[in-house]
Amino acid sequence: MKKFLMIVTLLFTLQVQADDQTKLRGEQLFTPTLWLFSPEMFACNLTNIDTKSHKIQVRIISNGKVLLTSKILTLEPQHTSNHKIKGPINGGPLYCAFTVEDNKEMYRGVAVLFKGAKGTDTVAVPAR
Repeated sequence: MKKFLMIVTLLFTLQVQADDQTKLRGEQLFTPTLWLFSPEMFACNLTNIDTKSHKIQVRIISNGKVLLTSKILTLEPQHTSNHKIKGPINGGPLYCAFTVEDNKEMYRGVAVLFKGAKGTDTVAVPAR
């Protein structure tokens, strides 16, 4: 019985650790929604303006459905993470959700709508 309890406890501990590695608990920043169609591209960019590294996670969401979730990343000072997807074929609203470690004032986030893989920015809206 003791072995069984030890195994259950170990499995539970491993599951909790795995959950912690897939979700970052911290402050949230969100962008306004942009509507786009394929082949337009949508990007979520987050810049760490602090002087130290921070853990972050980025999600791209449309009508409550998460289309992209990044791994938990370490964002170095003065660096930017970039995550992008192609717009829905029939069009749709998309926005960025940034989960950030520490104070959200240490970051600048933006949603960007642009034409094609090598296109220039068409619309950029800041996160709050």
